[in-house]
Amino acid sequence: MRISVFEDNSFKNLYPLCLLRGVFDIKIGPYSLIDRIKTFTNKKFELSLICRNYISDYLSEFHKLPANKFSNDDYILLNGKVVFSEKLFDTVISNKGKDIIFYFKDEVIAVCITKKNAANLFSLLNNSEFMVFNSEFLSGFNFKKIYLTDKDDLRIINFPWNVIEFILEGRLNEELNLYLKSVKKFPSVKKSRNFINSKFIFSKTKLDLLQNIVLDASSGSIVISENVEIEPFTFLKGPVFIGKNVKIKSGTKIYGPCVIGESSRVAGEIAESVFHSFVNKQHDGFTGHSYLCPFVNLGADTVTSDLKNNYSEISVTPNSVKINSGMMFLGSIIGDHSKTSINTMLNTGSIIGIFSNLFGSGFHEKSISSFSWNEAGKPFAKYDLSKAIHTAEIVMKRRGVELSKSYEKLISYYFKEL
Repeated sequence: MRISVFEDNSFKNLYPLCLLRGVFDIKIGPYSLIDRIKTFTNKKFELSLICRNYISDYLSEFHKLPANKFSNDDYILLNGKVVFSEKLFDTVISNKGKDIIFYFKDEVIAVCITKKNAANLFSLLNNSEFMVFNSEFLSGFNFKKIYLTDKDDLRIINFPWNVIEFILEGRLNEELNLYLKSVKKFPSVKKSRNFINSKFIFSKTKLDLLQNIVLDASSGSIVISENVEIEPFTFLKGPVFIGKNVKIKSGTKIYGPCVIGESSRVAGEIAESVFHSFVNKQHDGFTGHSYLCPFVNLGADTVTSDLKNNYSEISVTPNSVKINSGMMFLGSIIGDHSKTSINTMLNTGSIIGIFSNLFGSGFHEKSISSFSWNEAGKPFAKYDLSKAIHTAEIVMKRRGVELSKSYEKLISYYFKEL
């Protein structure tokens, strides 16, 4: 029996978070959605991916897992945009060897499928436009249907801002507990007058020698990974996760719930945000209620507005379609390798694509195209692909990451398609 984590045909709704990764690679805490699933499998099952055909080579290389390759076997198919609880995961797995579809309202959450039917379903997948899962594929199969409810403790990340909603609901503390349970030998810190509620502060980096840093875990845990550098006069209020190899510069204020992913460099004020990894925000400026993808660079004093003056719900425009987010607080969703200059001002609910450059005085448009140069108040210009890739190669090399051929191919694909 094998487990395959799939993307469904709503992947475009997660623009720009899933342009250079699978929907299951979106972070909701210390873990991405697929890493969360891995903690439940305990390496007992062979794992594979079902994803867009044009991203499969890169994802297979990144995860070291087969992508869009199928075996003659029984399968459990898990929707990659779902935040599975361990209880729900176990419920699905307990039905292995059967033909069952798990729904939540009209969404397919998981499918248990026997060998014979799996072959027919994968044949339909192979003939689809994007090689992603479509619930209509199941219409020809006479499977048992199980309808899940809110009591089954699942969340679906349908839009990028759902991640911010998720951590604001207090779920980051749960994610931190799952992480601490999965990662062994994560000691709590020694008591200190600068550590508030120290029994909920955990660190693999020695903090006892650091002076003039204040860690406040009164509202949630603080988890600090290995090789983290924290300069003096910093303040962290939990719940907060700090990934490995992060540098937190002097004077930084981080107000949880916050996730600062591995190899990021941060300063200034950060609140209720997720920095996926390799984010560069080394200067003053405010980032709030935002999601920043890898290799985003925020220039000095870049500010994200996250609340409208009239306190109304914030609208967003991903993929040129205006949507009411339903949120009063929402900052910016910024795609990979995008950069802002000094003193950049970003509107509430800004959606910024990949490889965008923003500069100039005044607020920018709320919807910024990928591969664009944007001077505030003026029409954008198209970025040169070779220059974009060259810059990305330099930036990634500085963080010890190789720009692989499959990654470059994926970038080139989007440059032609977007």
